[in-house]
Amino acid sequence: MKVGPDNSIYSVFSTANRRPPSIYDEKMVLPASSETKAPPAASDSQLVADFHSRMARQSLDWADADKDGRVTKDEYMSGQARLAELNDRPNDTAGNEKRWSEIDTGGKGWVNETELNDGLAKMLPVSVGHLDQGFAERLRNLRT
Repeated sequence: MKVGPDNSIYSVFSTANRRPPSIYDEKMVLPASSETKAPPAASDSQLVADFHSRMARQSLDWADADKDGRVTKDEYMSGQARLAELNDRPNDTAGNEKRWSEIDTGGKGWVNETELNDGLAKMLPVSVGHLDQGFAERLRNLRT
């Protein structure tokens, strides 16, 4: 390919007509205060609670077939069967029954989002990890 002034790619290589971009070229106005306002940092427990809450909301949206805000045992079992099929794995009915009993501790046959959140938090305990200051140095030493 021949690159010349009639090609659009020419401008990439040519420095003759380039000038540094200027903020005034776009009529950009800076705000009066240039301070950045970062959101407040969440505590570890808040991060974990938010994780379980999102997971419960997604599980409810996935399994609640009639969209009444509750997941019945039948809806849960059907949802788990669909997940197994989508992931090309066998449906573990016995495991699903066990998990349902851990979610529906009252045995009423349905759970709301709060109960689903509590059940998932018990079944899937997570924590927030923190790296100590020497972690990067240990990684560098592993590479050598």
